[in-house]
Amino acid sequence: MFKMHEIDDNIRSAYGMAVADVTGNGHLDIVVGSTGISMIALYEGPDFAKRVISEAHPGTIALAVCDATGNGQNDVIAGSGFGRRQRMPSEYLHWFQAPERGDVWTQHFIDWVPYLHRIAMVNVNGQPLLLVATLQGQGSHLNDFDAPGALWCYRVPRDPVHQTWEKRLLDGHIKLNHGLSVCDVDGDGRPDLLLGARSGLLWFEPPRGDGFADHWQRWTISPRESSETYAADIDGDGVNEVLSIEPWHGHELVWYKAAGDIRTGAWERHVISDKLNRGHSLWCGDIDDDNAMEVLAGYNGPGTALNIYRAENLDANTWRVSQIDDHIGMGQMAVVDLNGNGKLDIAASGMSTGNVRWYEQRR
Repeated sequence: MFKMHEIDDNIRSAYGMAVADVTGNGHLDIVVGSTGISMIALYEGPDFAKRVISEAHPGTIALAVCDATGNGQNDVIAGSGFGRRQRMPSEYLHWFQAPERGDVWTQHFIDWVPYLHRIAMVNVNGQPLLLVATLQGQGSHLNDFDAPGALWCYRVPRDPVHQTWEKRLLDGHIKLNHGLSVCDVDGDGRPDLLLGARSGLLWFEPPRGDGFADHWQRWTISPRESSETYAADIDGDGVNEVLSIEPWHGHELVWYKAAGDIRTGAWERHVISDKLNRGHSLWCGDIDDDNAMEVLAGYNGPGTALNIYRAENLDANTWRVSQIDDHIGMGQMAVVDLNGNGKLDIAASGMSTGNVRWYEQRR
């Protein structure tokens, strides 16, 4: 069903990833950062030839793409400095201005963000916002996961080069704040945030008004420790279910179904698989147009697998698993139509296998 294409087999600890038409040539590109070497690479579609954005910034764990300057060219936002063994430099948020000509990207500093771990661009009521999640608390010791991490919101200034990126703390009480996904949980057409943390599986609902200044509502879907998150209507009843990998870097792939009100009611927990080994990526949707939802999940422990799960009987919660790849120690993935043929493909960064691959859907 999927044909694997090796994009880069020599990029140690490939982690942060974003997919977008960065170069403006009408094809999707893949941007990848490494936490093992100082490398942020752009793989330009449709052939995914490698171009280097920067070799000056270690520990690039998170990436996002947006037109920060408003000139019609996409720029790259990065979270760098991440390290599990040392704290110098501390993590920081910065962005790379796309070149108008040539290959030289201009780096601009945004902010020091200790223990920065995930970032995402969202558009809330017409306002572009940058969401930044930290793994643990500022001033804490390495691996002090009881020191709560934070969720920050940054407003992109009109002049992002010369003006300060104004920030606001949305929540400073999220222990072991790991996974972040942007999904429309309640089906109202607005982007919600799902966070996987030791504090639980958390849903942040955006305000109806000013996405930067107004209150984001926090809901708890499950108090269980979560690592990765996603939302999709698995059973086709018009109400989204929520998926999670549990616990942190965990072995269980699960889904939750609302038993009542999705905000205040209970959620029923169902285990799809307990065979993951350091689970580290998650997606759900109808990837093959068969009118049924598939779940993609991967892990980066020994076995280094990317799997696809198909429901055989949801009432009995029985699932069939097939392996897509056994040599991709998952960092992050994106499910998009990479070659423009109308079929969804998969891009993936290999954190423990040191590679970047894409999987072309053949059916």
